[in-house]
Amino acid sequence: MNEARSYMQRGTRFCIRDPDLWVEYAKLEMIYLAKIFMRRKILGLDPDLLSPGTLKGDDLEMAERELEEEEDLGFSTAQDIIRLPDFPATALRANTLKTISVDTEARKDPINTPALNGAIPLAIFDAAKSQPFFCPAAAEQFFDMFSLFIHVPCMPRILSHVVETMKELWKDDAKTANCWIREPWIWTEIMDPEFPMRLGEGLERLKGELGRLKEGNRQMGREREELVKMSRVWIERVLGAEGLDAGIETVLRFTIRKLE
Repeated sequence: MNEARSYMQRGTRFCIRDPDLWVEYAKLEMIYLAKIFMRRKILGLDPDLLSPGTLKGDDLEMAERELEEEEDLGFSTAQDIIRLPDFPATALRANTLKTISVDTEARKDPINTPALNGAIPLAIFDAAKSQPFFCPAAAEQFFDMFSLFIHVPCMPRILSHVVETMKELWKDDAKTANCWIREPWIWTEIMDPEFPMRLGEGLERLKGELGRLKEGNRQMGREREELVKMSRVWIERVLGAEGLDAGIETVLRFTIRKLE
């Protein structure tokens, strides 16, 4: 990881007119964070994430097969991602966990240390702000990349920082509004019980931004038109999600009709 960081840092010194390498560097750090939290989950350092069950017989064999299949996936060159295994919470035998020796100090290691709270990805983003390429589109690239890591606990904090930066620099830009609207819910899975409430907050923000931009000058009017296009894209994406609640679907289809 240290060598990878060294290469990335060397590359960012020369890539000052395009955000792609900077975004990939931040993505590398997010992948590293995801692996750390997965390791903590497996070792039982985060009790809320792992509660060993008592699978027996056929159920235990099935869980073990699922683990083997997950481990075989690994790096996918077709998708250009590293897929981290999603270990079933009950897949490890209780006696297996008992044999793992965990240092006492490691157990006391607070989850709110700067490194585990996304200090490095945030530092990369903040450094990118001083580069010639930094603009609303570049900031949105960072936002979209960070939002992919929904299982990294510090991700909402990182998204909030990105959005606050965009609002400070480009308050009336459509991309800023689009990120702010998606911030409450984009890191929540569709089947999460809190998703409807968070999506509702996003829709309230959408309504407010459309009204505010409508009352502005001609440039703000153009930004409003752009925001409508962007909003239609993410709404259609949510509508295409499998298992979407019928009530949420009704609200979103009504929202699309109001955008037209």
